[in-house]
Amino acid sequence: MCGPDLIRNARSGLDTAAHAPDTAPAGTATLPRPEPTRTAPRMDRRRILTGSAAVGAVLTGIGALGGASEPAYAQAISRIHPSRLNVVNLSHAIHTDFPVYSPFVLEPNIVQTAHVDEDGYNALKLEIDEHTGTHMDGPWHFYDNDDALRTDQIAPDNLVCPLVVVRIADRARHDLDAAVTVRDLKRWERRHGRIPRRALVAMDSGWTDRVLRSADAMTNRDGEGVPHFPGFSEEACAWLLSRRDIAGIAVDTPSLDPGPQSVGDPQAHMLMLGANKYGIEIVAHLDRAPDSGAIAVVGVINTKGGTGGPTRLLAVH
Repeated sequence: MCGPDLIRNARSGLDTAAHAPDTAPAGTATLPRPEPTRTAPRMDRRRILTGSAAVGAVLTGIGALGGASEPAYAQAISRIHPSRLNVVNLSHAIHTDFPVYSPFVLEPNIVQTAHVDEDGYNALKLEIDEHTGTHMDGPWHFYDNDDALRTDQIAPDNLVCPLVVVRIADRARHDLDAAVTVRDLKRWERRHGRIPRRALVAMDSGWTDRVLRSADAMTNRDGEGVPHFPGFSEEACAWLLSRRDIAGIAVDTPSLDPGPQSVGDPQAHMLMLGANKYGIEIVAHLDRAPDSGAIAVVGVINTKGGTGGPTRLLAVH
């Protein structure tokens, strides 16, 4: 659970805290017939949560930290020289066999519905869950209220933002449920300076190889079916929300929360999405992005009323 100081800060909605110094540093009749639309199993993750009421109280005071001023990426992007521009792809390519976090996410179904030699053009039909591949979790994904942002309502300024990469791969090799901690965030700041305003804070746990291998390797369930993979700790999320002004968080695993918490007590989801921040899951190749100094371009599908969506995530530096 969060420490009492973090809880108090979250409850109070410290608008000024984000700016205050911190003491620690995708036919024709000849084409295959598309499979019928499938219905997802009714898995209400909110109903299996423990302690949701308490988290709701914590979120009351958090809200959106800081006011909209100049774009947060303006200063960082000014340092990027055109002749030395590097663009790193941080997203997986979605295909029919791409692993998903079942039973919460449907398997993708992609079929070709037109061919150049028969129709004069190529086209694919995409039947894809919003939360497939590298994707965004928007606030409405977990909160069914008017204030929870839908995907198309997320401010564009928060989709082009400074990228912060926190690396825990060494620890995750030994602890499969490793979590980003407040200590990790403070260590990053000691090396690179204060986390920039409206940053996307990403966890590099080295999970990309597992995602590319199989669904079983990605979710890493034990004999009792409990998944095991890294994520953000509750304390780290509360600290970011009360002490820093961020756009969202990102992970290279199937959930913002570490595996066991993701199915029973997803506090990282509850805190971040409840504060109208977004999360990006199943990010790829974070080891190719710099720890600091890059700009994240979050190319999420602009679905009206969306709870999230497949995302082309790029790091520009």
